[in-house]
Amino acid sequence: MGETDASAVSIVLDEHLLTDPKRDMDYNGGGEVTLSGARALHKARWFDGILGAFDRAVGIRESGTLSAPAHALSFGLLIFTPSDLRDREPVIGDRPYASLFFLGAGRRYVTADGSTAYESSFTVGALGLAAARAVQDVLHDATGSIRPEGWGHQISSGGEPTALYSIAREALLGEVLDRGTTRADVKWTLAASAGTVTEGSLALNARWGRIASPWWAFTPEQSTYVDNPRPAPPRLAAHSPPELFVLVGARCKLRAYNAFLQGQFRHSDLRYSTESLNQVLGEAWAGVEFRTAAGLELRYLARWQSPELHSGVGSRTIVWGSFEVAKSFQPH
Repeated sequence: MGETDASAVSIVLDEHLLTDPKRDMDYNGGGEVTLSGARALHKARWFDGILGAFDRAVGIRESGTLSAPAHALSFGLLIFTPSDLRDREPVIGDRPYASLFFLGAGRRYVTADGSTAYESSFTVGALGLAAARAVQDVLHDATGSIRPEGWGHQISSGGEPTALYSIAREALLGEVLDRGTTRADVKWTLAASAGTVTEGSLALNARWGRIASPWWAFTPEQSTYVDNPRPAPPRLAAHSPPELFVLVGARCKLRAYNAFLQGQFRHSDLRYSTESLNQVLGEAWAGVEFRTAAGLELRYLARWQSPELHSGVGSRTIVWGSFEVAKSFQPH
């Protein structure tokens, strides 16, 4: 249940257009490319080694009851904007512009009896790079929408390094067999992160449909806006029917710090104190996932999150969609 010989590549696109084209604000969108399996480990063994050291420090390590880890490596971009994209000046009470270019490593460990799984990730990146505006301008020109004018006031404008470590423990709550391959399962996840976004959370996930993958193979709760680096699930058996299921979930988060709103050490033209933010947040999602024995995976999720700002025009719910396409490959 640890590393497989197969490797996988997945591409995730997060975008407000995937839920409501009129909501061009807040977590505006992002993209991520993930490599899984031995290929990912080979390309960044040193980086995965840092993650392994963090895992051992919190007590997660290979043993007789815990599998060798599966690995993932990801890179991508996150973009956040206020509601009025035409305003060149910061709007007090609305969220600031913010961006993150990142590189992340992920691991998954599963107990020998399959009852518990651990997911960890370590991400490094740069806040405040001007390249984020260039990326968004290209996207807005392609869709004929308004070009954002306030990027000069983004968090840590000019660039600042940041890092994030996260760890999660997942356990199966129940599994219900129905007819043939149609079944349902429910799991819960306790997680914590420290760094760019520092928080603890408790999540519930359920899925129902034609399911062939292990209960720990789907992790929509493992996200910090975009998905955390996530090792690909085991491939389906050759010639087996496609896997198709719907999924729903919810998470309660206790947040202590968010660099996308509060900044870090570098000056930011608009930033908020802890007292200006909601420390308790709710999040919910629903979606559908499709996988084939040939290694193709498609997933769509719609996500909702309660307001991050305590008051002001920026105190609004966040809604966005996530679309993922992945392909796993057997070694030659």
